[in-house]
Amino acid sequence: MKNTPNRTADTTCRCVVRELIEKYDWALLQEDDLVALVLDSVQPAAPPAELKKQARHHYTTTLYEACRQDQDPARRERGYHELFRYLYRAAYNRWPELAEDATQRAIVLVYEQIERCRHPGAFLAFALGKLRHALQQEQQARGSDPHSGEVIRSSTEIRQATIQPRLGWKERLEVLVEAIQRLPDERKRKAILLKYFGGLSDEEIGAHLGITVVNVRVLRHRGLARLREDKQLREYFDIADSEEI
Repeated sequence: MKNTPNRTADTTCRCVVRELIEKYDWALLQEDDLVALVLDSVQPAAPPAELKKQARHHYTTTLYEACRQDQDPARRERGYHELFRYLYRAAYNRWPELAEDATQRAIVLVYEQIERCRHPGAFLAFALGKLRHALQQEQQARGSDPHSGEVIRSSTEIRQATIQPRLGWKERLEVLVEAIQRLPDERKRKAILLKYFGGLSDEEIGAHLGITVVNVRVLRHRGLARLREDKQLREYFDIADSEEI
């Protein structure tokens, strides 16, 4: 009879943990390991809400450690993959049209600034802060600088341009490719060309370049940022637009 409360707590905790794992597709911790961590940190009669809170806390800490370390690239890749999905869902709920670009920008910020996260258990809150900053940057880029969106906005627009070229767009495309070729980093050039012109997935690009998917996204994001700052490219589009008016 003395083991009944422990058995009940274990069953309840396991149900809570399993639900979270299935909902978020967590893979960095096994169910048994997460259950053990939660049970060690709560009172025997803890309610499901407290169990869920502790499960999130322990998994967030695990996610932080996975993203921060570099001894196991596959585990780090999995960590950033899960973080990307989490941030994308958060962004899509409010700004669906900005979700993909903002999430990629946020992942880059997390990747570059992860050492600033002082509390591993608050890693998701830290990442959400970067997402808010990324969303603001995307809104400013598209709102205050209309030409930046036309220079290079999304893979969909570029693919449409290559499939359905209109009068004058062939020349625009050539100018854009020349600007990409001016990028000093060969990997950034390839990350952009293979994605937008080759139609390859980030996984395929990573395999081609011998780098992780996270690094593919970082390279592409930085390359696109450099393109938006390319004076020759910006001047060309300013002239082209004025001639059409």
